[in-house]
Amino acid sequence: MKRKNGRNIWGFEGSFMNICDKVFDVMILGFLWILCSLPLITIGASCTALYYAMVKCIKNNEGYVSRAFFHSFRQNLGPATFLWVVFAGVSFLMQLNIGILVEKAGGYAALFFIVLYAFVGVYAAIAACYAFPALSRYDMPAGWVLKISLYMVGRYFLTSLMLVVILFCFGALIWYVPLLFLFAPGPVAFLMSEFLERVLQKHAPDSAAGEPGDRQR
Repeated sequence: MKRKNGRNIWGFEGSFMNICDKVFDVMILGFLWILCSLPLITIGASCTALYYAMVKCIKNNEGYVSRAFFHSFRQNLGPATFLWVVFAGVSFLMQLNIGILVEKAGGYAALFFIVLYAFVGVYAAIAACYAFPALSRYDMPAGWVLKISLYMVGRYFLTSLMLVVILFCFGALIWYVPLLFLFAPGPVAFLMSEFLERVLQKHAPDSAAGEPGDRQR
């Protein structure tokens, strides 16, 4: 689907058709994310590609959403998979430890470690929200992306809080209406990008790099 690079749609600026076109492209990106996440191990690459195409095509009106998505998916498959394994592994270990403590331990010591493991799990989840967008934008090794994403969680607390609110709200909606899962990824990425771009622009390795996604053009 081509992203319109001009301001006029059928002779109208800011027309209703232009808005509908953007909404349709957001939905398409969400479906592409679901499709490419099905192998599970590729979820990281799908998240990176979703963010890249969302900013480049939807917000900056450049190129084709499908072409941008698969370009980023292929380019970042290796480092994104590494980051995904790290975050998923940490999350799994924290949940496993919490489950063991709940079943086999008690008292204040067990409660302390349950809270600690839950905090680490949530921290890792928020860091992942920064890591994959950062990977789509910054030209740096995955290890540095991991470090900067862990730093951003605490440095930009209000932004991190908003990311949690967005994920919690959509998660609650999907819990009550599971079918919404098919339509949620695109809008979630769009809303999160509103907050993430303000942070990522501050930490761009080259302050004159211009618009998001320049590293992958």
